[in-house]
Amino acid sequence: MNPLSLIVVPYNRVGHLLSESTRIKELESAITTVREQHKKTTEYGMEHYTRIYNVGLYLLLFEYDIAILKNDALFSIRKWKKKFVARQMAIQLYEASHDIPNLLGKEFRNSLSKIQLSDSELIEFNSITKEFNNFKNSHREILNKLRNHVGAHRSKDAAKQLDIIDEVSLIQLMEYTGEFYEPLGELISFMTKMFLKMADWRNLAHHYKK
Repeated sequence: MNPLSLIVVPYNRVGHLLSESTRIKELESAITTVREQHKKTTEYGMEHYTRIYNVGLYLLLFEYDIAILKNDALFSIRKWKKKFVARQMAIQLYEASHDIPNLLGKEFRNSLSKIQLSDSELIEFNSITKEFNNFKNSHREILNKLRNHVGAHRSKDAAKQLDIIDEVSLIQLMEYTGEFYEPLGELISFMTKMFLKMADWRNLAHHYKK
């Protein structure tokens, strides 16, 4: 960044840019690490490990996409660029609000049971899945409309698309994203604990196939 630009960019935006730059690098590193573990466990036939790593990788990819969109939202000047970012956020939230509960379904629960999930951890997991379902049910209508008519361009009525674009509020989508991050943060913390369990030699010995 040109040093002179720091004069005109608000301090909070500069702080965000610096912190997010570090965060994005950390996410890229985490994605690489989990991807490698996912690949290894697939090669070794460790079905339950592979499934759990797949969920972790999905969460990291989602968080990475949102981090990039947040940067675009904060530094976009043109009105239409802000609307574009809002639409992309709507798509991400729509897909994740449907995909994550599906990923955390019966098969995932079965895999968790194979790494010695405690009763308290099961209660924690159930609470997290409930929060995701509550988010999806609360915002289903608006996210469906944005995703189907505007984001995915499924509607062939161009005037309808423009009307909905005019209704898009980037601030509103940022608020939805913040709300979604509450259970997401809890799930990421939960998954971190699961990864530590998976690294325990007793679990590794039980699941290692080759």
